[in-house]
Amino acid sequence: MTPLGTSHRRRLLDADLARATAGLAGPVLDVGGRRRGRGRFRPPEGVRWIRLNVDPAAAPDVVADAQALPIRSGALAAAVCLETLEYVEAPERAVAELARVLRLGGRAVVSVPFLHRADADTDRHRFTATGLREALGRAGLAVVEVAPQGRFFTVLANMLGQATARLPTRLARWGVGALTVPLGELLVRVDELGAVRRSAFLSSFSTGYLAVARKP
Repeated sequence: MTPLGTSHRRRLLDADLARATAGLAGPVLDVGGRRRGRGRFRPPEGVRWIRLNVDPAAAPDVVADAQALPIRSGALAAAVCLETLEYVEAPERAVAELARVLRLGGRAVVSVPFLHRADADTDRHRFTATGLREALGRAGLAVVEVAPQGRFFTVLANMLGQATARLPTRLARWGVGALTVPLGELLVRVDELGAVRRSAFLSSFSTGYLAVARKP
């Protein structure tokens, strides 16, 4: 089961990231990366992973803004930008920079939230699947796939789990969690039913998206 404090989006995103980053050739630039990882995703073993973050407290390898990467054009085979575009002032500029530093044939992996709570004062933007595709396309990247992290029922499960995790006392969290944790697991499973997948309405909801793109 997904424990309180870990969102259903995070669990689904970690699984998508493990698949999307398998086989990446280094060095890989992690735009917005931090030394202490979020969730259970870890970079592939043996790949040089360069973390870049505007916040020195994140203990990155490079302190810099995602909108002005201090890296020469065409220098990298791969770059990731995970749960970062929502915080930058001009996400289209950050995506253009991501494309600029990739060599021809290089791969970009980008994840963004959609129906998810704002978790900081600097949390500025939300992205639909279409908006993410268009942002990558305008930067000159060819989108290979856009994967949603859940549908209608996962969005509900995510809200229930996060609300329960923020109840003021441990006793309240345990008591309410005894109901909401198994209910959340059931809701996520319902999202995998064929009828839900085929429903244009239910599939129009998602906690967020992960995109894989290449520089042609």
